[in-house]
Amino acid sequence: MTFTTQETTSRYNGAVTPISPSSQQESFCEDNETWRDAPVLTGTMKFTPLPDVKNIMVTGGAGFIACWVVRHLVLTYPEAYNVVSFDKLDYCASLNNTRVLEHEPNFSFHKGDITNPSEVMDCLKRYNIDTIFHFAAQSHVDLSFGNPFGFTHTNVYGTHVLLESARKVGIKRFIHVSTDEVYGEVKDDEDDLLETSILAPTNPYAASKAAAEMLVNSYKKSFKLPVIIVRSNNVYGPHQYPEKIIPKFTCLLARGKPVVLHGDGSPTRRYLYAGDAADAFDTILHRGQLGEIYNVGSYDEISNLSLCHKLLAEMDIISPRSPLPPPARNYTTSPPSLPLVAEQEEFYRWVKYTRDRPFNDHRYAVDGTKLRQLGWEPKTSFGEGLRITVDWYRRFGEQWWGDITNVLTPFPVTAGSGDEVLDGEEAELCDEPVTSELAREKTAVSTLGKMKETSASTLASSWGSSRSQCQYQHRHKSIEREYQHHTREKSPNSTYYGPNTIPRSCAPAFPRPRDPATNTGLASPKITLEDGDASDDGEDKDDRPTTDYDETRSCDEIRSRRSKRKFSTIEDGITNNNRFNKKAPGIIA
Repeated sequence: MTFTTQETTSRYNGAVTPISPSSQQESFCEDNETWRDAPVLTGTMKFTPLPDVKNIMVTGGAGFIACWVVRHLVLTYPEAYNVVSFDKLDYCASLNNTRVLEHEPNFSFHKGDITNPSEVMDCLKRYNIDTIFHFAAQSHVDLSFGNPFGFTHTNVYGTHVLLESARKVGIKRFIHVSTDEVYGEVKDDEDDLLETSILAPTNPYAASKAAAEMLVNSYKKSFKLPVIIVRSNNVYGPHQYPEKIIPKFTCLLARGKPVVLHGDGSPTRRYLYAGDAADAFDTILHRGQLGEIYNVGSYDEISNLSLCHKLLAEMDIISPRSPLPPPARNYTTSPPSLPLVAEQEEFYRWVKYTRDRPFNDHRYAVDGTKLRQLGWEPKTSFGEGLRITVDWYRRFGEQWWGDITNVLTPFPVTAGSGDEVLDGEEAELCDEPVTSELAREKTAVSTLGKMKETSASTLASSWGSSRSQCQYQHRHKSIEREYQHHTREKSPNSTYYGPNTIPRSCAPAFPRPRDPATNTGLASPKITLEDGDASDDGEDKDDRPTTDYDETRSCDEIRSRRSKRKFSTIEDGITNNNRFNKKAPGIIA
């Protein structure tokens, strides 16, 4: 594949310097001939061409959904529309997605970045663009937790650059592709959300798409830019980069490796086949009203756990008729039959669990009635679409994007530039679903272990000599005794002072609440002091106070005993200064 100027006959044009052979993108530019054996997939709908639409720019045109729209528009309207695929070719893009169009006269490829104003403006002016489909975005939720700034830069700033450029050249249609995730989580008992529902995103990716929508609406209001916003649920099918669950799990099973579910596998998603999605965008282009918002929704809702079961059946690993195993192998009723046990054991051998995302929405659900009123309906059932998708990835998945090993890990991460996916931290796999309680328990155990390691290393570095260690241990025990003395719970018949009996003359004196009238420490209620407590005869005695809840004492007696105790404390602090303070430095008597 060559990158040349506009004047040449090649349909692939480059706005920047061609990628060098040593570049990371080498695999995307070299023609490995894989695409020649792949079927040419498009939508099925066709409308009367619009007279005011001639040159269409599709951002992210080498990506997943956008490449379906590019192929559909180029091949369905060869005499009506010129289509320009604008893409920077990052990690999830591939020129293989549109190589079949390289000899079509109404197709061009322009390499550029939506966050670069000069490259965007060059494309708009060079091809006299009048309509924009804005698909380009960072879209993988898992990566947004580790690289949120990259998502903000591409999805928000990139959209702003495109809007401003579109305003300057006078674009006639700006179709902004958003997501159903901007609505946030939808509970099981809640109705499907309409286009007028409040936006409540819960992850960095969804928040960046919601912020981009705010910019789009602002340009509609402030500059009268003719915009349409589209919010679609999950789309699946051939040509999807294997970072998403269906192609990722298919590639793992094809390699003979188990799939790994986040959490307990209970979150559900609604899936729309890519061919039906292409038809939806075609419908919106030809029949959608400017200034409107359209939900693109299907009714094929399935949990991640059930999806694994269907993929295993499609890969002929288990029987399609085998029941879905329970979330845990605790049979509370009569044991299942032997064939059922065998099927379930096979399922558990291929499906593992790990910790969940920082936050994982349970489900999304949008109401697509508004778009259906324009004449669009999904035509591909989930079963048929899954069969086509699995077959495509078994044949082409390993060659289409080059080496995809890193992205097949449970928690992949991106490099600093966001153009490369790296193998993330090693995930702890379980045979049973990871519930929130189990995750918290594992986190607590891990944190406790790290704290013990840190404490041990800190003590080893801070108390190098044996003498210092002995001093530290003595001080630590003294502080522990003080804590027990002041936090103990008194029973009606006894007072507990810890495992050791400490003579009062050696016990530390703690600050007590003061009586403003007498400026002396307040006596604890219901505690009587023996006469021997007020003096120290030089011998260590077990003269702990006893507790008597039935004795009634006069105020004068309490005041007298309080004064004796005060003077005893002062005397102890003078006579035993060396004996106590050197053993427990830092204690204020």
